[in-house]
Amino acid sequence: MILKNAKISGEIKNIVIKQGVIEAVTAEKAAGLFDNEDDVIDLQGKTVIPGLIDVHTHGICGFDTMDGDFENIAKSYAKVGTTAVLPTTMTMPVEMLSDVCRKLREYKASLNGEVKGADILGLHFEGPYIALSRKGAQNEAYVKKPSVEEFSTFSDVKMITVAPEVEGCMEFIKEITKDGKCIASIGHSDCDCETALRAMENGANCLTHTYNCMLPLHHRNPGPIGAAVEKNAYAQLILDGIHIAKQTVLATYKMFGPERMVIISDSLSCACLPDGEYESGGLKVILGGGCARLPDGTLAGSSVSMWDCVKKATEMGIPFEDAVIMASRTPAELLGVKKGRIEEGYDADLLVIDDNMNIERVIIGGQKM
Repeated sequence: MILKNAKISGEIKNIVIKQGVIEAVTAEKAAGLFDNEDDVIDLQGKTVIPGLIDVHTHGICGFDTMDGDFENIAKSYAKVGTTAVLPTTMTMPVEMLSDVCRKLREYKASLNGEVKGADILGLHFEGPYIALSRKGAQNEAYVKKPSVEEFSTFSDVKMITVAPEVEGCMEFIKEITKDGKCIASIGHSDCDCETALRAMENGANCLTHTYNCMLPLHHRNPGPIGAAVEKNAYAQLILDGIHIAKQTVLATYKMFGPERMVIISDSLSCACLPDGEYESGGLKVILGGGCARLPDGTLAGSSVSMWDCVKKATEMGIPFEDAVIMASRTPAELLGVKKGRIEEGYDADLLVIDDNMNIERVIIGGQKM
């Protein structure tokens, strides 16, 4: 496949894709480049950006990670421009978490190299090893102390949200991150700055939905956010315009920069659906006015897509190119995958955007969705 006359960072170029990977990005018409017209798509100057990567999302379009219907989950994310994803679990019984892992293994085995939707890179476990005091919209009945032995029974867990002050969690973080296969992210935690620093020295390198369900950034008690600034860790932010105020988003962008700030949706299965009553993690969720809350008013996650978050970031004053980086390149680097760049050797996960900021075409692994 060749994408002809694609606007990349303001310049018109051609993108050559072979076997799901970007083979070349060139501004010149090489000899014979467009000979096979059946394999050429003329974008006529439309903008192309890397596909969006969501490392924290519980579901979308009526499909929930906990249900394990990964084929429909992958297709639904692809429809809204999320080309790679870490479906995120809730704090639930071990048996249910194990079942989700099994269903993902079965889905991945069934693909046989076929691209059916968003690339599922693994799971993000949000809990169950968190602090009761900061449970947020997680079910407190299943909150527990961490166990390396128990965690080793799960598969495909690429990221886990943990509270480092919980008994045994420092050793847990050190053990699960030592081979680089799993990312420990601090969240749903009451830890102070010193504890967060120790957790980062033991291998944690990310904050889960920064500001939400953690101590705030105080000028004398900077908490985990101050620790993340000092240790150059990554900071996830929910950019739905509800969870975090515009001014705080801009301050965080200036503190972490596009290289370390990661846009997430933290979407629930009710994302992109009409207002009404839904369920998440066994709890009732009420969606109204674009906001998902528990019956007691607790924010329960978002109802937006990653593309909605990118557009919201630009509305808040973040340059569009930086917003795209924080939703593609930066999460790719956090995960250690060759995605998020329109460069030779990177996965051909791309979005074509029209002049009205609508997604016109989604390409995943070199395949048109």
